[in-house]
Amino acid sequence: MRISRPVAIGAVTAIMTAALPLLAMTASAASNPPWEPDPNALGTLTFYNSSGQVVTGGSNLNHLFDFAQASSADTSSGTKAVLYFGAPAPGVPTGNWFSSQESTATAFPNASAPPPLNTATNPVVTLAAADANLTNFIASTVPQTQAGYANVYQVRVYTTGPGGVGTIGNGQYWDADVMVNPTAGTWQEIYPVQGTSAVSTATTLSASPTTTAQQHAPVTLTATVTAADSTHPAGSVEFDQDGFSVGTAPVDTTTGLATLTTSDLLASAPGGTSLTAKFTATNSSTYSPSTSAPLSYTVNPVAAVPTLSGPHQAGARETCHEGPLDFGVTASYAWLANGTQIGTGASLTVPGSAYKKQLACKVSVHDGSGPASTATSASVTVILGKPLTAIKKPTLAGPHKVGKVETVRPGTWSQRGASFTYQWLLNGKVIRHATKSSLRLLRSYKGKKISCRVTAHDFGFANGVATTASVKVS
Repeated sequence: MRISRPVAIGAVTAIMTAALPLLAMTASAASNPPWEPDPNALGTLTFYNSSGQVVTGGSNLNHLFDFAQASSADTSSGTKAVLYFGAPAPGVPTGNWFSSQESTATAFPNASAPPPLNTATNPVVTLAAADANLTNFIASTVPQTQAGYANVYQVRVYTTGPGGVGTIGNGQYWDADVMVNPTAGTWQEIYPVQGTSAVSTATTLSASPTTTAQQHAPVTLTATVTAADSTHPAGSVEFDQDGFSVGTAPVDTTTGLATLTTSDLLASAPGGTSLTAKFTATNSSTYSPSTSAPLSYTVNPVAAVPTLSGPHQAGARETCHEGPLDFGVTASYAWLANGTQIGTGASLTVPGSAYKKQLACKVSVHDGSGPASTATSASVTVILGKPLTAIKKPTLAGPHKVGKVETVRPGTWSQRGASFTYQWLLNGKVIRHATKSSLRLLRSYKGKKISCRVTAHDFGFANGVATTASVKVS
């Protein structure tokens, strides 16, 4: 698998050693970047040059290093490793950052690599001279200015194997972060800080209710933090839902517990949601950070009471508003007149049959095959619809001669199914008892003009009236 990446503009391999002096950076590297430890990371990376020496910085942005090794073994059947760069962006989950593949997938273990890499069983990506070109990647990204993000880039190693099996398929990787001095053209690794002897920690996460909750209902998240020296170090835990923080809590150094109760979990998508707990020690030089394994969770959506908009009138358009829906949540609608369903969809042209009845909308929301939640709007009384209108005016048919029968065609009206009544006119005046759809022309009509006034009726609407053109009786 290989995706689009910036085109290399230089191919010089710099031999950089652990003795490189600390480079002047444009921002402080005294603390971890805001997203570290990355909830998608399986561990960290160590960089090496072609001689097998650890590289933590340098002055060649066109080729940062020759090898990158993962801090832990691969458990996903991967046989090859591949390098990516990522562009950190404030407020965006790490898995959604713009990223670019920066090498081909190379097999590991790599017996031809220099010691100590030649015997390493953890994933190792082997880079060609034109790989790991940060200059090109920077040119393809949007510069960030926020503190902690400016001039900082993430290096990732994914694994893959036969049939594409590996962490590249599930979005997990090993990572490290580098900071660039764009003026000097230098870079420095800022996470992880190599050579530290911080005690490792482990964080686990549980929830109550354990697997499923209703949206807006309280959920208690509990993280347990334990260090490799069997202590519970001081610090705080950030609780995340799908990479977004839902709150933090301090660690009790007696029990190792950090607890947060929240009613702000969002409704989960059809595939569920993922909760994680990320521990950061108060003394980060003594205790390392750790992130819990993802906890699969389901938050069933709760329907908000919808509102109606429209003139509440027969023949007019009425709309049901449920409000914004969380990602993956869908809504269905049912329209009720005096409690009986008369339509579906978010909008309805109110039928005349609903006149004087109580109109309401019932909305049901659900995520995938999860249970539905319903809510019904306040009802409104449907008022009389506007008068019917003739789309095609009525016309007369006949020979227009004394003794013959004249017939009126009612035309086409704005409501299908309308009924009609008729009134014949002679020279514009009412002909008494001439109220049928046909009229026999009397001798007294000769030389005069006849016409017919048609009135359209439909329940729930005001009557509409239209008159035919007049014709002269011969």
